[in-house]
Parts: sequence; structure tokens; C-alpha cells
Amino acid sequence: MNIYLIGMPGSGKTTIGKKLAQNINKKFIDLDNYIEEKHMIFIDEIFSFYGENKFRELESEALIDLINEDAVISTGGGIVMNKLNKKLMNGLIIYIDTPLETIEKRLKNSHSRPLLKEKTLEELYEIRFLKYQGFAQKIVSNNDSISKTVDDIINIIEESVKL
Repeated sequence: MNIYLIGMPGSGKTTIGKKLAQNINKKFIDLDNYIEEKHMIFIDEIFSFYGENKFRELESEALIDLINEDAVISTGGGIVMNKLNKKLMNGLIIYIDTPLETIEKRLKNSHSRPLLKEKTLEELYEIRFLKYQGFAQKIVSNNDSISKTVDDIINIIEESVKL
């Protein structure tokens, strides 16, 4: 079963995903990195040359590619912009809920987030918040340490296995 981490850019999906995968002995896949390696082009270049719609198509294709991986998959922040993607996520979908102030500090010097060149973090949050809620099977707060967040996710996984 795949475990999908969704949430805002800078919410900690990749950092949490790597540690989670290590702790539960699964492979870790960063969906954006997978797309870049498969298509041999950086995400910001896809946005620049082909636009957001093309990137969203590639994102959905990547979900199809990885459907049977049995991995922890860190998705891009906008994965929820295409409703079809929820059907392509054949596992546990966990929303990493991180305060905007924390995200702002993390992304202060990040220039590799294409949509943050067009919209503020607050605008993206307004657009996506309810979509994250609609996709998520579970919500985990990322207010504390990474270790605490990972432990919370492991508890959720253990509970879902018992059901």
C-alpha cells in the first residue's frame, strides 16, 4: 500500500516522507523528482515552457506509474488541483497540516516554486485548503518536531492496518 503525503509547498512532505519511509522500511519517492527524472526536465522549466496544465497531466501520469510501488510518496503541493488524482492514489492519503507562518519561514529563500512566482502563499492556501481536506483520509499536524509528526503518522498507519 502506498502512503501519499499531501500539503502546501514547504509543509515538510519530503522531509517527513524520507524519515517515515526509513522508519517503516518502505521506499521513498518524491513525485516532483520522479517527474523531473522521467522527463529529463526541471519542474520550473515544465511550467515555463509548457504551462501548469501540462505539468498537472505529467503529475497524473506519474501517479499511474507508481500505483503499485508500495512506497511513501511525497506529492507536489498542487496534486489536489485535479480531482482524478484522488482516484489514482491507491493507498492512505495523509494531509500534512502546517501553519502558514512556518511555511513562509521555510520558503523565504526558495526560488524553485513556480506557482509562488504568480500567487502568494495565502492565495494558494485559500484555493487548496478545502481540496486538501477533501483528498485526505487522515490529517496530521506538523507543528512540532519532524519525529513527532512521523510518529503520529506511524500511529495512523498502525490503526488503519488494524481495521
